[in-house]
Amino acid sequence: METKASSRFSGWTLEQALDSIVAQLKEGNAGHYTIGCLYNHIVDNKLAEEKGYESAQAYFSQHVQELSQSTLTRYGVVAREFTEEACRAHGVMKLHTLRAYANAADLQPTAGDPGLTPIDVPQEGEAVKQKPFTECSLEELRQAVKHKRKPSQATMPATDAARVQFMRDCFSRHFAKGARVELKTSVQRGKTHLTIQGVPLEDVERLMEALLEGFQPQLVRSTG
Repeated sequence: METKASSRFSGWTLEQALDSIVAQLKEGNAGHYTIGCLYNHIVDNKLAEEKGYESAQAYFSQHVQELSQSTLTRYGVVAREFTEEACRAHGVMKLHTLRAYANAADLQPTAGDPGLTPIDVPQEGEAVKQKPFTECSLEELRQAVKHKRKPSQATMPATDAARVQFMRDCFSRHFAKGARVELKTSVQRGKTHLTIQGVPLEDVERLMEALLEGFQPQLVRSTG
């Protein structure tokens, strides 16, 4: 995405930027955009570090306690990628969520006002309804992001799906019922990826046995 952050604060000192941020806290969405621009100005020019602070984050934690670091970062991201007019119309949260959706869906928001950007909103079952961004609620956008990020089992090759199920069966035999060991899958660029999590260090040997069984038959270790 093209950077949208304003350069009108070029040359501002750290103190000037802080005073303006405090003033903008009462200005709603337009204020949020300006705060994002000022935050980016401070970070990009290392103004806090020049004053002896470890980082911009350390500076803000002392001087702008009304805003969390996650909120400041969100404002900064939106200010870089969208216009002030878009922020006034849609708000920071919706634009930030749109950015996440655009990344997940590999699309470019409509230039200028992103209101016409098509969003695939999941419905009950497997149905999807396409709506323009401006007509989507924040919750619909969040669900759309989640839907785009969700690994699609339908795209997993049948041979991979069968092998994954066999490995899961091996895990269930080697680990006691109630164990938090999980075998998760995702399909990326046509390849099936595995993620194993929740294995206690003391059960690494059991994990290795489960994996070996997934490749060749062997005696199954008791789960007791």
